[in-house]
Amino acid sequence: MDTTLKRIFEVYVFVFAFLLASRPLSDGDFWWHLKTGEYIVRNFSIPRIDFYSFTVPGKAWVAHEWLSEVIFYLVYSRAGFNTLIFIFTVLTVLAFWIVFRRTSAHPFVKGFAVLLSVWSILPTMGVRPRTFTLLFAAIYLALLHRFVRERETRAIWWLVPLMIVWVNLHAGYLIGLVLIGAVIAGVVLDAWFAGEKLASHWPRLKTLGLVLIACLLAVNLNPQGPRIFVFPFEFFLSPVQQDQIVDWLSPDFHQRELLPLLLLIMLTSASLALSPKRVRPSELLLYLATLYMTLKSNRHMAIFALVAGPMLADYLQHWLDTTRFTRMFGPSQSLRSVTSGRRKVIFNIILLVPLILCVIKLKSVIYSPPTQAQVGVPLKAVSYLKTNGITGNTFTDPNIWGGYLIWETPCNPVYIDGRIDMYGDEFMREYLGIIHGITRWQEPFDKYGVQVAIVSPTSLLRFQLEQSPQWQQLYRDEMAVVFRRKKN
Repeated sequence: MDTTLKRIFEVYVFVFAFLLASRPLSDGDFWWHLKTGEYIVRNFSIPRIDFYSFTVPGKAWVAHEWLSEVIFYLVYSRAGFNTLIFIFTVLTVLAFWIVFRRTSAHPFVKGFAVLLSVWSILPTMGVRPRTFTLLFAAIYLALLHRFVRERETRAIWWLVPLMIVWVNLHAGYLIGLVLIGAVIAGVVLDAWFAGEKLASHWPRLKTLGLVLIACLLAVNLNPQGPRIFVFPFEFFLSPVQQDQIVDWLSPDFHQRELLPLLLLIMLTSASLALSPKRVRPSELLLYLATLYMTLKSNRHMAIFALVAGPMLADYLQHWLDTTRFTRMFGPSQSLRSVTSGRRKVIFNIILLVPLILCVIKLKSVIYSPPTQAQVGVPLKAVSYLKTNGITGNTFTDPNIWGGYLIWETPCNPVYIDGRIDMYGDEFMREYLGIIHGITRWQEPFDKYGVQVAIVSPTSLLRFQLEQSPQWQQLYRDEMAVVFRRKKN
């Protein structure tokens, strides 16, 4: 086995993973996160009430991602948007490097599993607070694996200080607690199916239980205190948020961008079924639990990929070892066929050519000046507002455009933005009624004093405002139409 060539190939794999994971600033919520980070840095204070909207000013607001927002703003203010994109791409790739370190599959099998895993989560990744949850979940999985399989007892306690940081970065901290609980259940299941006495595993179970209790206590070390325990369940128990936030919907496999996820599910399931090595009950529990979470809500696909990817590599390798493909992908064949000098050169050229093409495309698409189509917000329409000094209470359809107004035009307070947990279900139902033509828009517009509206050209409200003698169209492009209330 040529160790040097193996290392070179692994570097290529993760460089390709980096290129694959590089995403433009396409999350509409990013902009109000950035503005909140600016507020915290400048005022040394975490906001507790809303001051962005004109509809619910002063309403209690849980800024649970405050530390992520501070990081957003500090990086942006000192190094710009491209550096933000670069850093969060590195964090994404780092998460998969952490969980794939323990796999012993053939480099080609491992490389395939890595790239498929990264590819499968692209719809939910980018410069978003949840990227920290991806990273911390990977660290938790790695430390828990080392404790259970390798009996590494000291490192497991790192989960506690990590939880303190995690809970201040993103509400996904709950996943860390779930992972510890799943591992405890897994240890019990492994012992039961192996016919072993549970008493022999009591020291590990005791340690895991103490770590879980310590992490539960650590969760309280955040600006909201114990209130943060309730916050995630407000999302889970809100029918409006579960139905309207895209990330909470079940994955729609008719969408092309979700085909890699479907492939990951199918290949991992097939590998577990075909492998001559029996899957551990604890592994199966974790796989099925994260699969259920993903099928219920596509925002969990990243956690599923962290679990399923290494399992795909390991159990696909076990199956290949029993077939004629073991000559190509067996452990003893790891890159042996390319150890000669000439073949090494050819091997590197084969990998280098597509890498160069990817880098060129990355520079022209991801690290180039953003376009409306990339970022998903009305850059031109908002620029028109600023250039012409058009200010006032502003309604947006879709609601996430409000986040960009919060950042770019503070003189245009928003009707709504992506923080629908703060606005509440009743307010959200009224908003949905307006944009779907179920509720008369005139009464809410008069009640709240809406002066400007930025809506999609395909919006039903756009047609209604065009027909209204009280409103005037000022601007239109391929993404947005701007209306202003006529002065009496």
